[in-house]
Amino acid sequence: MRIVVVGAGVVGFHLAERLSAEGHRITIIDADPDLVHRIDERLNVQAILGNAASPRILRRAKADSADLVISVTDRDETNIVVSLLAKSLGASKVVVRLRNAELSSAASPLSPETYGADLVVNPVDATAEKLRRLVRNPGAFDVSDFADGEMLLWGYQVEKGSPLDGLVLKDLRERYDRIPGLIVAISRDGELMIPRGDDQLIRGDHIYVFLPRNETAEFRSIAHPEVEKVEQVFIAGATRLGKAVARRLESDVKSIVLVEKDRKRAEKASEELEKTLVLHGNITDADFVKENRIGDADYFLSLESEDAENLTNALLVNKLGVRRILIRSEQDQFQPVLRQAAVGEAVNPRRITVSAILRDIRRGRVVAVSQVGESGAEAREYEVTGDQAVCGKKVKDLHLPKDSIIGAIQRGEEISTAVGDSFIQEGDHVIIFALPEAVDAIEKVFTRRRGILR
Repeated sequence: MRIVVVGAGVVGFHLAERLSAEGHRITIIDADPDLVHRIDERLNVQAILGNAASPRILRRAKADSADLVISVTDRDETNIVVSLLAKSLGASKVVVRLRNAELSSAASPLSPETYGADLVVNPVDATAEKLRRLVRNPGAFDVSDFADGEMLLWGYQVEKGSPLDGLVLKDLRERYDRIPGLIVAISRDGELMIPRGDDQLIRGDHIYVFLPRNETAEFRSIAHPEVEKVEQVFIAGATRLGKAVARRLESDVKSIVLVEKDRKRAEKASEELEKTLVLHGNITDADFVKENRIGDADYFLSLESEDAENLTNALLVNKLGVRRILIRSEQDQFQPVLRQAAVGEAVNPRRITVSAILRDIRRGRVVAVSQVGESGAEAREYEVTGDQAVCGKKVKDLHLPKDSIIGAIQRGEEISTAVGDSFIQEGDHVIIFALPEAVDAIEKVFTRRRGILR
């Protein structure tokens, strides 16, 4: 596809990097000479210096004949203008990032159709939903939905005392009469791999498991029996993200407490939230923390605007015995620091935004896509059509790359773990995990038409 990316910041850079690696023809536009120079030096794409809210610049980038225009500048107004111009010039599809909830919500008087957008991604909404899934699945550090939410890709850390610590994978089914799900990947010392039967799990491993939603509790009872139901959540920061997460959790969690250090913002949040207790205070105040028993929380989420403040909050409450800690961070380097110190997990809104956009624009019959970690690995859900070469084949005859594995097949309302003799039929949803080096090959397997399967 010919794709024009407007905005060469972190999100735009990662989109251009990922999409160009998949063989798309990418042009990226930005008004900042330094960002354009960075693109020129590091990526094999066309970079144009200029204001994309100009028909002349968009025509120079060939947006008028583009299959897709993605506008992810830091200004919502610019993204809206780019969308309007690009669609009027002839772009087939337009995707925009909008941060302002008043512009991106369904209740907005300015609907996406009025400015030509086919997809609007709000980073706050996408991140809030990610955090909600994590809290609803205690013990998981990453959760992605597939098969209309009936199949989950669960990221889980093998912790001290877990029955999985030291266990060889082929012995799992001997020890347990029934082991739910399928372990499709192990991350150890920064390296992600697809495991084999003789691989051993060790403490500190991050494993990825395909699990039917109704079997998560069963897996948790095996992997970490001590994980309890989430009843109390503390959130630091009455930011847009903090309030959005609290609002989503009000129907899931018995007690939600939002802590805000600015009195006016605390009062405003209290008016906006129905079932959340809003406290005016500071996590760095030892007396405040002790008085409000923050150490008893099942989850602590630090969602302030500054990454450093979130990291500080996490380190402070970690000493109090909070069971799980999640923070917002736009810096990837914080994640290994948190994991190494066994403090918690960081959620990156920019990466979540990239994933949300990529999920919508994949070629073929891709129903869902989720990035796994920071490595470029992906989990994908493909819908099989009758003219695809994979239709009517057994899994073992698909000639899948070695760095990939089919985790599950959904047929109607039934979901089953895939084995070598599993047949793939028209209408099936095939859920697959692939390391970065196998992503392109998987794409080719599932977009190839009948008569040319090799």
